[in-house]
Amino acid sequence: MRGVRPGRRGPAALLVLSLLAAPAAARAQEPSLVDVLGRATRYVSELSARLSGTVAEERYEQRATLPADSSIGSRVGSRSSFYRRTLRSDYLLVQPRNAGWYYGFRDVFEVDGQPVRDRQERLTELFLDPSATADRQIRGIVRDSSRYNIGDVQRNFNVPTLALLFLHPDNRSRFEFERADDDEPPLGLDRPEGDGEVWVVAYREDWPTTLIRGRDRSNLPASGRFWIESVTGRVLASEVDVRDPGVEATIAVRYRLDAGLGHLVPAEMRERFENRRQRSRVDGTATYTDFRRFQVQVSESAPFRD
Repeated sequence: MRGVRPGRRGPAALLVLSLLAAPAAARAQEPSLVDVLGRATRYVSELSARLSGTVAEERYEQRATLPADSSIGSRVGSRSSFYRRTLRSDYLLVQPRNAGWYYGFRDVFEVDGQPVRDRQERLTELFLDPSATADRQIRGIVRDSSRYNIGDVQRNFNVPTLALLFLHPDNRSRFEFERADDDEPPLGLDRPEGDGEVWVVAYREDWPTTLIRGRDRSNLPASGRFWIESVTGRVLASEVDVRDPGVEATIAVRYRLDAGLGHLVPAEMRERFENRRQRSRVDGTATYTDFRRFQVQVSESAPFRD
């Protein structure tokens, strides 16, 4: 009986086993979509709590293009087909009484270089009225955050943290998710770069009643994409698309690490709203700086500032 020569067949067998084992190990380390979404949901819950203790300065430029025969421009003192507005605001997340999650609040303090005069009264009514119900307070926050929007598309969801609501544990079941091949952000937003692999996850709202509603309370299903670090669940960018027969809307947001706070914060928001019936469009660009901790001091001179 012949013995096996270790210098001949042994190494060849070992090489084959290594080649077969390597893909199996790689597959074992690859997270599933369920894993990535679970990490993202936990991350969003933690981030919302962290952002709720901070306020940022938002510089928000809106540009509206209207048909030549439109009279919408008269609302901002111009009948031209193109006009713009620049808002400076404190932006923060607030949680109304008994509400399950946080809402983005745009506290406008300057419009086209002019200070907002009724700011104190509005903040007092929104946050210090003990008789206000949660629904009333939410409606007030949403309404007040959009009061200076321009154009002929009425909207109140142009806030940078909107898409995070879709990953919240209370809302995630409303959506279907799948991994997407297209990783190009919309509206010219910079491509996000993370630590490790970044997954692009597409979503589509599939629920009898939607989170975003039309003026007649009609359903407006949201869809879009998230750019998520697969290992940490951190959301690096988001896209929201909302469409109905008359209007198309896209909001894209990029996040960055704030060294002082130690976590991601909104860096830039880009938006586009197109009214196909009126042949008009609104584009917006908002940037966020000077993140800081805040205390609500409505009775003092500068609300939400340290």
